[in-house]
Amino acid sequence: FTSDLTIVDLAGSESVRLTCAKGKRQQEGGYVNKSLLALSRVVESLSKPKNNAGFINYRDSKLTLILKSSLSGNAQIAIICCATTSNL
Repeated sequence: FTSDLTIVDLAGSESVRLTCAKGKRQQEGGYVNKSLLALSRVVESLSKPKNNAGFINYRDSKLTLILKSSLSGNAQIAIICCATTSNL
């Protein structure tokens, strides 16, 4: 038996309008959003019945590539979310 423990801290969706980020921070926020979108697409594909799932594209971001072994196959997953309704 082998085990993997992957701990990922996702910064959350970055809105340029709200954070007023410029330059490198704005670019990093774009990468965060791209990774979160790719992860949501993979999770959505995995939640469909096997005959309707089709091809699951883990290659859209580094995040989904890193989590591929945890998301596919015979894995047990725990996801802890911390969300806020605050208006920044």
